[in-house]
Amino acid sequence: MLLSGCDWTSQTASLAQDTTISLEAREWSKKIDQYPENVDYYIERAKVLLDEKQYVKAIADYTKASELDPDNASHLYLKGDALFANDETTAALTAYEQAEGVNPNDITAVFKHAQFLYFVRQFEKSEVKFGKLLNLNPQHAQGTFYLGMLHKEQGDTAIAIQSFKKTIELLGSDYNSSMQLALLYDELGEKENALRYFENAINIEPESDEAYYSRGLFYHKSGDDKRAMLDYQKTVNVNGAHYYAYYNAGNILADQGKYEEAIGQFEICIRIKENFAKGYNRMGQCYELLKNYEKARENYSKCLQIDPNFALAKEGLARIDL
Repeated sequence: MLLSGCDWTSQTASLAQDTTISLEAREWSKKIDQYPENVDYYIERAKVLLDEKQYVKAIADYTKASELDPDNASHLYLKGDALFANDETTAALTAYEQAEGVNPNDITAVFKHAQFLYFVRQFEKSEVKFGKLLNLNPQHAQGTFYLGMLHKEQGDTAIAIQSFKKTIELLGSDYNSSMQLALLYDELGEKENALRYFENAINIEPESDEAYYSRGLFYHKSGDDKRAMLDYQKTVNVNGAHYYAYYNAGNILADQGKYEEAIGQFEICIRIKENFAKGYNRMGQCYELLKNYEKARENYSKCLQIDPNFALAKEGLARIDL
């Protein structure tokens, strides 16, 4: 629920009998009723409420905790997290600033402030905060990773690569950094490095549909259709709802002239993603090449119902209606 600009005060009534929250949260409420000055009970209830997406109540608990224990920065940055989850970005920023104000050298407070600024795309301010963080703790792997993401967003590819490699050095191995390096090296055309980091990512998380799909796309763009198809198959083995893997497999089959097999892939794709205009367009093209103009027209028309400006579908309809 979004309540912009609210005054986040502590709970004024007992939640012990509130059936909109879980039994666990109500049990913590009973303890709070008995010991209303116990900060830990508010924090524990807030964690439960956050898991239940009861953001307003969780924020009130963090507010109460910070009132009872004003010198503890964690209550404020946790409140910031809850506010951010509730789309209260202005209030969240205030909470992160307050947390850092309570303890300017609190590593977590500085990290969360820097991370928040990155998420809301205030990159210059975020970079300053990450710089402070890494001065406080040069071995902070998460800070190094997000600094890499920040430089990637800004187009500073070389510095981003250095940051991701530094993160891996600090952690020994890291899935997210390996994926980012693979994608960056792919963009740079450094195929051996790209493939090496894709394989690193898969070795770290062998059940990652993201990694298999991305490597499949890498092979696909490189013209290695056999390996691409194998990775698209691995993608859907891990995640049967990955409609883009079916779509790309269909594209490979269509490009090979295997139109009926391609249609089978596109049909699965649009069963998963019913409003996927590209799937209908490609199915229309396959039917057109099979000279099944009725089905071609049907699929081009469905594509245009979803996206009236889809140029290729318009062109397809114009061809078969000549």
